[in-house]
Amino acid sequence: MLGYRDPGRCCDAWGRYASASGAGVAFTPKFRTQEKQGFMKRFEPSFLDKLFDADPYEPAAAALRQLSLEELKSTVARDVESLLNTRIAFTQADLAALPECQLSILTYGLNDFAGMSLASHYDRVFICQSIQQAIARHEPRLQQVSVKLELNEQSTSALNFAIRAVLIVHPAEEPVSFDAMLLPSTLQYSVTRSRAKL
Repeated sequence: MLGYRDPGRCCDAWGRYASASGAGVAFTPKFRTQEKQGFMKRFEPSFLDKLFDADPYEPAAAALRQLSLEELKSTVARDVESLLNTRIAFTQADLAALPECQLSILTYGLNDFAGMSLASHYDRVFICQSIQQAIARHEPRLQQVSVKLELNEQSTSALNFAIRAVLIVHPAEEPVSFDAMLLPSTLQYSVTRSRAKL
């Protein structure tokens, strides 16, 4: 129902105003826009984040347990780093006869690249494809994942990969970019949020 604010105008429950005569009706979704913007600012943390509660025995309001979009991106970067630094015990050949296992926890992580040459173009392409496949399999919040090797002539002691994807967390769909640096001495990845423009 519409409730009168003044003799010539009326307002519905969403704060949209219109002429009481109905002529030239023009609505402004004032409160709806504010409510939607406020709702999209906070996101439910993942189950893993809830387990990392610094004060597990202290009750906290629901709002305190929610994450901003920027905080959510940082937690995704942390989870991707953990994924890339985990090694798979089974090779693709081992799993070829077990198609269902290829989408299970048995494939969480990356294969050991110790026997590959980081100077080889083909090995670098294989590493990019492996990273992309691992994220697509085990990080459902990231869709349309692409991984590209970024050559840096000034840095010869590390390989830098640009990871781009779309972060899907209802109701947000946000383009994101991460920098993954592989140190050949340890074969460990460091993943951070990229500051470069998409």
